[in-house]
Amino acid sequence: MKKTLGQLFLIAVVLWGCAKGINPNDTAKVEAAFSKYEDSDGKSIFREKCAKCHGYRIPETKTASQWPGIMDRMARKAKLTDDQKSAVLAFVTKHAKAS
Repeated sequence: MKKTLGQLFLIAVVLWGCAKGINPNDTAKVEAAFSKYEDSDGKSIFREKCAKCHGYRIPETKTASQWPGIMDRMARKAKLTDDQKSAVLAFVTKHAKAS
């Protein structure tokens, strides 16, 4: 029973983590979601690196005050250089949801 509950909890956590992402294989949705942003290095890096694990989460899913902590954790995992991290952080904070 405990093993089953643990497995169900793990599945729920994984699904919750992917809930707001756009499936990278749905090219039309990805293009529509990102077409509203001007082209920038931050946008390109965000699309290329972040989708590998999360699907595409648009910057508006977090506030500008939430993104720096997320970027501190995720930049290491994505193996971003300091310049890449700065570019992505500038992109996501510019387009973040209002707090």
